[in-house]
Amino acid sequence: MLTLLISSDNLFPRKQRELRMETFTLEPNAQERISVEELASLIFKILKRNLSTRKRITSYYRGSLQSIMSLELLRLPGGGEIKRHPSFERKFARAVQMLRDKGLIMQDHTQPHAQEFVELTENGEKMESEQFLPIVESSDKMIDEIKSSAGPLDEVAEVYLRESLETFKSNFLISSAFCLGAMSERYILLLAEAVETDLKDPGISRAYSNCRSVKHYAKFINDNLNKLRRKHSGNDVIFRELDT
Repeated sequence: MLTLLISSDNLFPRKQRELRMETFTLEPNAQERISVEELASLIFKILKRNLSTRKRITSYYRGSLQSIMSLELLRLPGGGEIKRHPSFERKFARAVQMLRDKGLIMQDHTQPHAQEFVELTENGEKMESEQFLPIVESSDKMIDEIKSSAGPLDEVAEVYLRESLETFKSNFLISSAFCLGAMSERYILLLAEAVETDLKDPGISRAYSNCRSVKHYAKFINDNLNKLRRKHSGNDVIFRELDT
């Protein structure tokens, strides 16, 4: 599982005296660099801390989004507010909407006329802040980790995987899903070709040549799994959940 990573050079934990709690300050360059997903995860972490504690926060209402922005994320240690990056408020609004869309926060029922006051939903209360989202900090690091456990990647598949990670970081989620799907389809084609070559049977080769779509190639692979298992008996580990 990937973990939320924000550079410690730009994100400074500090202690607030009323609760002795960790809060966070985003310098202007961090405001620019932080993704919507990372910001949503950070807001959720703060809300989880605020709304789960019984102690009183004297500086602001614990479920106020504007207070979280001004008095947590943009507050200087000695007081005052850090200069806002031009994109930050828009990014903050998108992050809040993401939390709403995921069903983790909702409007505070005690504050029905102000959307900036929120409370956790049942799902939000159950979810740990660390579970919010898998966040990609570095595509290179992610791909290197995959290679270290799975071996070399096909060159075409790696291009699609890298594009999927980069578009995900930029919050282009549909583009990311399409690229991930293209990578998966590439591996289905490669696996079907390897199955046909490995079994070396005229009937199987005819079935392989009749495939016209990725769906057909996937069915071809499934149809021949038992033949592969018999041929490679003693290597059950490589077939575990392969049909799924």
